[in-house]
Amino acid sequence: MPTYEFVNQESGSKVESFFSYDDAPRIGDVIVIDGQECRRVPSFILDEAGIARKTHKYPYVSRTLPRNINGCDCNNTGQPIIKSQAHERNVASEHEMAKE
Repeated sequence: MPTYEFVNQESGSKVESFFSYDDAPRIGDVIVIDGQECRRVPSFILDEAGIARKTHKYPYVSRTLPRNINGCDCNNTGQPIIKSQAHERNVASEHEMAKE
């Protein structure tokens, strides 16, 4: 189940909670979490690879994958070069990896 971000209405602190996609409150909805009123806020999580992909597009040098990984060309320091989104999926699948 995905994690959603909320802000405690009283203290302003951030709170995370799990919901299924079908049961997730809408952004702006106020719900009670552990006895505290919390408002759901937008949250966007981009991993390091996602940031590289958005800013530099393909191909990009992965700084998160292991060096000299099979299935990738590498730069002179052994960092894998990801050529496309399909290539990224294939490498992840071959090495049983997933985004967190």
